[in-house]
Amino acid sequence: MDGFSVAGITSRTLSKATDLADKYGIENVYNNIDLLITKCELDGIMVLVSADQIFNVAKKIIPTKIPLFIEKPAGLIPNETKTLLKLANNYGTKNMVGYNRRYYSIFNKGIKLINKYGPLLGVSIEGHERFWNIENAEFSELILKNWIYANSTHTIDLLRFFGGEIKSISTYSKKLKKNMNDQFVAAMEFNSGALGTYTSHWFSPGGWTVKLYGEEITVKFKPLERGIWFDTDFVEHSITPDEVDINFKPGFYGQLLTFEELIRNNKLNWPGTNLENALITMELAKKLSNV
Repeated sequence: MDGFSVAGITSRTLSKATDLADKYGIENVYNNIDLLITKCELDGIMVLVSADQIFNVAKKIIPTKIPLFIEKPAGLIPNETKTLLKLANNYGTKNMVGYNRRYYSIFNKGIKLINKYGPLLGVSIEGHERFWNIENAEFSELILKNWIYANSTHTIDLLRFFGGEIKSISTYSKKLKKNMNDQFVAAMEFNSGALGTYTSHWFSPGGWTVKLYGEEITVKFKPLERGIWFDTDFVEHSITPDEVDINFKPGFYGQLLTFEELIRNNKLNWPGTNLENALITMELAKKLSNV
């Protein structure tokens, strides 16, 4: 990207950092975060570690006051996110949390289509997880225990992205396996007056789906990277993604442009989210899980 250069990189497994540095021409590879910070002249830092390591890494970096991009989740439980937020406020550290799906070009085009016909009437999200595969993958027990924060907040965050802040909500959850809830249903009303639903069954094939309901128009994303809309004659129309979402992983390019703006002008543009905003999503996930 124009305007960016990667000054240095570190990783808990140093060979991974070295491989990335060789592949992308990153000049400096360091054994630890302290060396990265002290040896490099950094305008910003990106924390892209596993979900159960993000809290400790971010907590160490925030006091440097260097603008910080934190991959989601910004803490594995809400209290960790709250701690990071308090720390960032104390040090005045500008921060951004990486919910890249907020930057899908087809999502923004879908919102514009709804608004063209009238107000948003409803949001329906299915956030099913493939937990029969996930629990056998190489994730720590801590991540698996907190999967609703580690991964499901991607779809939970989209409730607020599309619908805005929530006025009232009723939630129900049940447990099929293990010592945690893995089935979730919620009904809500947004401050805008739109209605919303969220459904997630972790052991049922289904994938992630978003539906937006407007006046004489319905927009659907399934999978989330494919958008279509229907008119009152039930004619299906495609929503074409922008070129950057075709050439790169969807959302990542726009997300980094927002981080650049934060670094250069101390301004976090919509739909960017920070620790304060991420905490609202984490607390919403807690409400859904009824823990």
